[in-house]
Amino acid sequence: MSRISRARTDPNKLAFHLIGSDSLSYGALEEQSCRTAQAFRALGLRHGNHIALMIENRAELIALVWAAQRSGLYYTLIPTHLMPDEAAYMASDSDALLIATSERFVDLWRSIRPQLAGVRHWLTVDAPHDGFPAWQDVIADQPASPPADALEGSAMLYSSGTTGRPKGIKKAIGAVPFGDEPLAAIYRERHVMDEHTVYLSPAPLYHAAPLRAVLAVNRLGGSVIALAKFEAEALLAAIDRYQVTHVQLVPTMLRRLLDLPAEVRARYDVSSLRRVIHAAAPCPIDLKRDAIDWFGPIVTEYYGGTEGIGATYITSEEWLTHQGSVGRAIMGELHIVGEDGAELPVGAVGDVYFGNGPRFAYHNAPDKLAAATHPQGWVTLGDIGRVDDEGYLYLIDRKSFVINSGGVNIYPAEAEEALRSHPAVADVAVIGVPNRDFGEEVKAIVELREGVLASDVLKDDLIAHCRARISSVKCPRSIDFIDVMPRSDAGKLLKGVLRQNYWGRDSG
Repeated sequence: MSRISRARTDPNKLAFHLIGSDSLSYGALEEQSCRTAQAFRALGLRHGNHIALMIENRAELIALVWAAQRSGLYYTLIPTHLMPDEAAYMASDSDALLIATSERFVDLWRSIRPQLAGVRHWLTVDAPHDGFPAWQDVIADQPASPPADALEGSAMLYSSGTTGRPKGIKKAIGAVPFGDEPLAAIYRERHVMDEHTVYLSPAPLYHAAPLRAVLAVNRLGGSVIALAKFEAEALLAAIDRYQVTHVQLVPTMLRRLLDLPAEVRARYDVSSLRRVIHAAAPCPIDLKRDAIDWFGPIVTEYYGGTEGIGATYITSEEWLTHQGSVGRAIMGELHIVGEDGAELPVGAVGDVYFGNGPRFAYHNAPDKLAAATHPQGWVTLGDIGRVDDEGYLYLIDRKSFVINSGGVNIYPAEAEEALRSHPAVADVAVIGVPNRDFGEEVKAIVELREGVLASDVLKDDLIAHCRARISSVKCPRSIDFIDVMPRSDAGKLLKGVLRQNYWGRDSG
């Protein structure tokens, strides 16, 4: 049974605390999630229905997530940086019947509400607004007992791709009793988590990795400490103050921590840490080595995706003898495949596939899953790599040119579409270029229309034009102009040619 039932044995134990804000004990989490689950039933939500949540890191989000999880619902966490049209797409595509948000985003949803005729219910976790009743008022009269038909639900989060809009990653949810979920066992075994764990979450919870970790810690009966946003020194202070045992970072965060002056790092005691976990983006070898030197051999890494088709894992000790590897498979079977679809021998570079892993679907996009599936049934996340004779995976590149900036995947196509709508633009390519802190940053290469003169003023105008249409994190930080965009005889944009100017001849 899920350790969220710790509410009955240790109701005062801390389940979740947002630094500088509110907290939830296990008793309060149990009560709020049960009342909310009962409210979902009263509103007509049934097993397999969808809801969407657009709420910043805070305790109310955790209570709502657990309510959906124990109600057999799909729930989509919408990133809080999205522009209105982007949020509307995600809410509509996910088939959300209910949207819960905070006061910070009520005006955003009010502006796009006419586009979302399928949404039946609207809630705010703050004071009520016109058309947005307060969540606490809605659940006040509901029973504090679990619904009789409590079943496991599932997050349906959105992942990046090479073209078009993001797609929801949907796991099948059968009639699984609430509490039967295998992921917590992986965290117990691989990350040595248990009821004594104090897990620090420095990332937005709408990302898959931090969300899954928080839920696993709650299932195991540990405590979660969260930051509203990542700040390097604040993270060290939190480790010291709360005697944190586990923290999960992306390489950008590791870089920021290591860039702190030595005297600043020395102010904080980090000896309570049992695991420093990192994932989500390639980690430079020198950065990984420096992290191990500082924290000790407790730095672990895993590779996988929101799709959950497979995963690899590597300890510090393994990495030191297999530098650059992301580990061996702990879920699914690794296959390296050539362009002809044949499996390649040890050491050969090809497309990375996982076989015999958990099944999933891309919501409303069966063609996308079909394109990622090998005739043998293996599935790829679109990465290129090799496996050595001991089974260790080394990632070489992403097959697509999706930009990974600080652990966040960014669609080039969305920025390209926005920039193409500018009257000065004849053609455009958006690529990732090196960035010391984020791994990659977004750059646009622009071919101007005849008669338009290149200038720094125009560069600023193009960036502003993009930011007015999509969220700023997806927009270029810099723009270069080009006379003629390189394209093949078939008209295909040759992004590899462009990338060579920034990454070198082996950029792909």
